[in-house]
Amino acid sequence: MGGAGAATTAGTDGGGAAGSGGGTGGSAGMGGGSEPTTCTAPTTGHYQLEDLDRGVVAVKVEGGVYIGWRMQGYEYDKTATNIAYDLLRDGAKIATVTDSTNYLDKDGTAESSYSVRAVIKGTACAESAGVKPWVESYISIPLTPPPTGPNGGTYNANDASVGDLDGDGQLDLVLKWDPSNAKDNSQAGKTDNVLVDGYTLAGKRLFRIDLGPNIRAGAHYTQISVYDFDGDGKAEIACKTAPGTKDGTGKALGNGPAANDDDSQDYRNGDGYILTGPEYLTVFEGETGKELATVEYPVLRGTVSAWGDGYGNRVDRHNGGVAFVSDTGTGKAASGRPSIIQGRGYYTRLTVSAYNFRDGKLTKNWIYDSKTSLGAGTHSMMAIDADGDGAQEIVPGASTISSDGMLQCDTKMGHGDALHVGELIVGKPPAVFTVHEGLGGYDVHDVATCETYAKVTGGEDNGRGVADYVLPTDTKAASFWSATFPDRYSADDGRSLGPKSGSSNFLIYWDADELRELEDGTGITKVGGGSLLSCSACASNNGTKSTPTLTADLFGDWREEIVWRQSDNKALRIYTTTALTRRRIYTLMHDPTYRAQVSFEQSAYNQPPHVGFHVGAGMADPPKPDMRVAPRPK
Repeated sequence: MGGAGAATTAGTDGGGAAGSGGGTGGSAGMGGGSEPTTCTAPTTGHYQLEDLDRGVVAVKVEGGVYIGWRMQGYEYDKTATNIAYDLLRDGAKIATVTDSTNYLDKDGTAESSYSVRAVIKGTACAESAGVKPWVESYISIPLTPPPTGPNGGTYNANDASVGDLDGDGQLDLVLKWDPSNAKDNSQAGKTDNVLVDGYTLAGKRLFRIDLGPNIRAGAHYTQISVYDFDGDGKAEIACKTAPGTKDGTGKALGNGPAANDDDSQDYRNGDGYILTGPEYLTVFEGETGKELATVEYPVLRGTVSAWGDGYGNRVDRHNGGVAFVSDTGTGKAASGRPSIIQGRGYYTRLTVSAYNFRDGKLTKNWIYDSKTSLGAGTHSMMAIDADGDGAQEIVPGASTISSDGMLQCDTKMGHGDALHVGELIVGKPPAVFTVHEGLGGYDVHDVATCETYAKVTGGEDNGRGVADYVLPTDTKAASFWSATFPDRYSADDGRSLGPKSGSSNFLIYWDADELRELEDGTGITKVGGGSLLSCSACASNNGTKSTPTLTADLFGDWREEIVWRQSDNKALRIYTTTALTRRRIYTLMHDPTYRAQVSFEQSAYNQPPHVGFHVGAGMADPPKPDMRVAPRPK
């Protein structure tokens, strides 16, 4: 990554050149991985993950230049000494780094150029492209807000998702623009159109898709699935569309059922709801926004009252993202390729659809439809392989949908607003933490069986909560806490761990340790206090939810970047950490759980992604991902 930026101060603990001691690159308990560690990205292996570049980032800081870079998942080795990284400044090697994937070059300047090459079992791999240091702690992606809509709506940059849109090995952003007259489903009123842009991290806008007047604006209507679905090395974008949608080339949809529709028809009723007319699922080309395929939406609205009310609130509660579910067979017999996940409804009727885009065709994989299930979903959805068989389950909240689209289990605790899914209890299978509305309270339960570890009911609607390893004492289980309860609790049995401290909103890996930090509004803090980052020129999204545009491991080492919009909507800012760490983990984007959950982060009431293994104090070395890549286009 090149770019501009002011410095943040690098941490003084950990990380650096060979022999500086500290963290590990893997020593035991690594798990699977079907290919030996080499310089070459594997084309066999189970999960299809992205062929990413080295992701080198340099930032001018007090005392020198901070440099961070990716360890690829396929490079990770159970013997740490098998993997080293040569760091070069202006073409000359200045260090061989064996205990981390970051470094502080005390002799670096703002004019220096940095590159990195892996050295695997003594063999030097290809050198990365050189990058110049940022002179700020962030890079800016310039934005051009859409003009005011015909109903008077002005536009705010909203949620984003991520994928390699142009096949160059760098992750790009897909950004949703929401008008100021966007509505919650419970609110009447006509909205202006939703627009979707694609941007490279270098700041180039690739396309703008206009979803048209027949897609209502609001947090629950448009959920975007972004990934390389057809395996050509470039990501596609999938979302709900309708007559009047224009692709990134400015053309009205023309494939499948959209070939003969009436794009001039406005299906909004007097209250602004769209309860009639065709509904589509469309796949767009990532580099241009061009329509590639359109089919009838997986689950049509049908009789509106069948979703729980007669006026249009619950029928259009959607979630969406990407998951590696069963397709050619269940479990490991599945292809390991990504499916488009779209959910509709979660109060009195819950549906989850898995569609594939392959060989230019958009086809149904499977559809789950509860018909009579009562409140099994939340305002979000996540994916994880609950039973370790090589295919991911879908977690819409209180229930689990198996990798083949069948109901696996249900806690019967009903609808809620927040959802966290990961290894919340050390050494145990994946677990869910969620808060509840009708029953109040919260619970922690096993993803695969819905066995309950911790449970409290009663009280008011519990609207927000988080769960992760946030303190050094969280060695056996994650902490969790929520908006309406006074304490922090242990995920394994619900015992109090003392008064909660900090927000109940969002999480991020940011500083030098393995613990998660808290994100809320436009700031990052440690649990117990202490600001790590704040942006006074930025704004959060989604009203009282106060969520960022995106958090994800976009470049640099394994820790996450944060994307906020500027308050004037003229740019996105991407901040990266400059705290030196001795913990060496491969890029989180090569963990299938984290990669899928990043795709769901933008959905409805945004939730932070979790990895599929324990990251925290006293953690074991992560499992090696069983992965392959779709080679980048020539």
